[in-house]
Amino acid sequence: MILERVYDLVLPRLTGKKVRDVRVGLALMAVELDDSSIGVTYVLRKETGDVCKAIPHGGNLVGIPAEEIAAWVLKSNNVLATAMGLAVINSQVEFDKLAQDKNSDDRDAVFSIEIQPTDTIGVIGHIGPVIVRLNGKVKRMIIFERGEDIPDHVYPESAQPELLPECQAVFVTSASLINGTLENLLKYCTNARDVVMVGSSTPLYPEAFSGTGVTVLAGTRWLSVNKDAIFADISQCAGMKQLIKHGQKISVRVQG
Repeated sequence: MILERVYDLVLPRLTGKKVRDVRVGLALMAVELDDSSIGVTYVLRKETGDVCKAIPHGGNLVGIPAEEIAAWVLKSNNVLATAMGLAVINSQVEFDKLAQDKNSDDRDAVFSIEIQPTDTIGVIGHIGPVIVRLNGKVKRMIIFERGEDIPDHVYPESAQPELLPECQAVFVTSASLINGTLENLLKYCTNARDVVMVGSSTPLYPEAFSGTGVTVLAGTRWLSVNKDAIFADISQCAGMKQLIKHGQKISVRVQG
């Protein structure tokens, strides 16, 4: 399980750290630890279920050991708790180390791989920036979404086994880690040169993805100097389009 690998990698960095602040909006959530590090993840509000029972320790999250909340990625069946655990994990990425890695750069997800005009591209989740930048530049773009109310030009999740093998590159929303769909859909990316994880929820731990089929992790570094602005915007229902000005995009190639 990929999240187990990620958790094992980050656990030593969480020892002795506690939650300082939490903010949950309609689109995103953020967690700040007492070392001023910040992690941001998606809120899958259509999949939250009974929100009254969504988060353990609701209203009393400040001061809880970071490793306890991080463990929710392994223990919880609730997407809000899983997302919060992932936010804690994402706050501890060794960004300075990644900055020195030749396999890491600040390119946007779309530009992190080579795309050919003859390619069929798969997009898991309605990833707006990817769709806009590639529209009309490839042979075919196949967009997949979960749920019942999806547009006519979008394919349901059930079509992935049939259509993903046709794709030479696949862009996957990192929210697939939160709702537990990632590892199943990776089985269908049999002919993809590249599989790119996209979004703020992406855990930038390339070692955890080695051998999974994922080739690029495209995520974000959230700067502690922008903490007040990040939390204020999330409180006002900001999405990634509004929030990204407070962060730095980073793409990391997975080895092996």
